[in-house]
Amino acid sequence: MPIFAPSLPPKPDLSSGRPAAMVIARFDLQRVLRQKMGRFFGFLFTMMLLWRLGYVYIYYLKDQNAVIGKMMEAASPVLAQGAAWHADMLGGWLTYLLWFLVALIGGGLVARDTLYRVRPLMYAHPVKPSDYWTAKICLAALVPFAILAPFALLPWLLSVGLTGLHGVMWASTPLRLLPVALIIALLMGAVASGASSLASTPRAGVGWVLGVVLGLEAMGGMLYGLLGNGSWMAISPMALAAEWPKLLCGVTDGVFGWAPALIATASHLVLWTLILKARTRPSEAVL
Repeated sequence: MPIFAPSLPPKPDLSSGRPAAMVIARFDLQRVLRQKMGRFFGFLFTMMLLWRLGYVYIYYLKDQNAVIGKMMEAASPVLAQGAAWHADMLGGWLTYLLWFLVALIGGGLVARDTLYRVRPLMYAHPVKPSDYWTAKICLAALVPFAILAPFALLPWLLSVGLTGLHGVMWASTPLRLLPVALIIALLMGAVASGASSLASTPRAGVGWVLGVVLGLEAMGGMLYGLLGNGSWMAISPMALAAEWPKLLCGVTDGVFGWAPALIATASHLVLWTLILKARTRPSEAVL
């Protein structure tokens, strides 16, 4: 009686279904939402957004009410409506608080997988290392962009609804602030993901992200004070996030100019992506 080799199941079609990076990012997003960290920060960001919208409405009332107009004229040195005012829509305490939120969320993106040895299981499936670190960076950048986008769009939409395209805010405000939001989000996502890959626990990942951001901020301030050149502040991701709104809105009294901002931002994106890529190799996953 002939003996036949056991039949194997048909080979799965790897081209069908969702991309692996999207599946990983969706899983991490659901885990982040289950952490319920957005209540405190959500309240703060909502209050800050309402404050920005109140600015726009007050400037609208200035032209409608003579009493408010006189009060605004007296306060014009403090509340000047110009390039700095537009840049402040994505500046000030907004970016500083956002760094802490990104540290709490992004600090565990890679470190948690390292702690529970999840990457060997992922790489046993048709998941490439590039799918893995792309998903981590995109998710870490999605959170700050989702927060910054309403600050860039809603005040402008309120201004257009009240006074038209040539009213309180510039007609080109979204074309200036939306690219700023994207640059800041990518910078935060790269730094958070890369710093998280250096840690072995989520708590250590949060410490790594805050240590990198605050440490480079202190180092840039020391070099600025010693050498008297503001370009050294560009090594700080926090300073870059505060400077980009000024550059795109045309503020002339920024700490550093276009060249240091472009070079430093590109360097941070490349550096932290390479660190993340090196720390999430298949050989690194089994250590």
